Amino acid sequence: MSEDVAKDLINYPPKAWCRAYFDTQCKNLMVDNNFTKYFNAWILDARHMPIINMLENIRIKVMERLADYEGKAMSWNDNFSPPCMKLYHDYRAISHACTLKFNGDNGYEITEGKDKYTMNLEKKRCTCRLWDLSVIPCPHAIKALMHEKIEPVTQIHWWCSKEAYLLTYKYKIQPVRGVQFWKVLPSQAMEPPEIVKMVGRPKVKRNRVADEALKRKGEWSSSRKGIIMTRGVQFWKVLPSQAMEPPEIVKMVGRPKVKRNKVANEALKRK
Repeated sequence: MSEDVAKDLINYPPKAWCRAYFDTQCKNLMVDNNFTKYFNAWILDARHMPIINMLENIRIKVMERLADYEGKAMSWNDNFSPPCMKLYHDYRAISHACTLKFNGDNGYEITEGKDKYTMNLEKKRCTCRLWDLSVIPCPHAIKALMHEKIEPVTQIHWWCSKEAYLLTYKYKIQPVRGVQFWKVLPSQAMEPPEIVKMVGRPKVKRNRVADEALKRKGEWSSSRKGIIMTRGVQFWKVLPSQAMEPPEIVKMVGRPKVKRNKVANEALKRK
């Protein structure tokens, strides 16, 4: 263990990572949570897809994975899984270096180097707790079983057997037809939401960024200087071919009507 790992472990309670505090009800030696991390990395590409495509991608991956692992389990040469047998052979090699003292009952005193352990074959318990945690006989249990002329491999729990693994993959994920075969009931049909008319005048201008005017600094604005307009009274002399003649003033018959304001009308009435 490196110094950095040791410093990180100090920040966590020992009950979360030390096997001495593990509950023996769950027969597992794992001390990390790599399973969930591996699964999240396994479906990483599918997580960026739309919801239906994502679920379809995960379903197909799991369906193929179950069939693949079932085929691997059926090809085992032993009655137990290869990782289990590898751990068993390692424990058996360690047991050859141990010494045994028997009390004549069910108790054994196993010495491994400078350490001593007590073993009870009737209760299947050792002070090292490896047998309780991994359901595989520990080196001290193997030493005691060999003293009793019992084959240690027969004491491995059924959970690690080939039969138990095959039962895990007994129920398969069935194939699913394409979208064109899916039945959609009228009550379950997905319709677009109704258009709700908002109160007030509809917004036309876009939302500008708070510092947009400072960032562009006149790069996007253009000057109107030098632009020739083809319509307008002030440019008739510039482009006479395209200019429109002003309408002739027609003199109306009768006295021109003069509109007076309200104050003037009241003054005339007073007179």
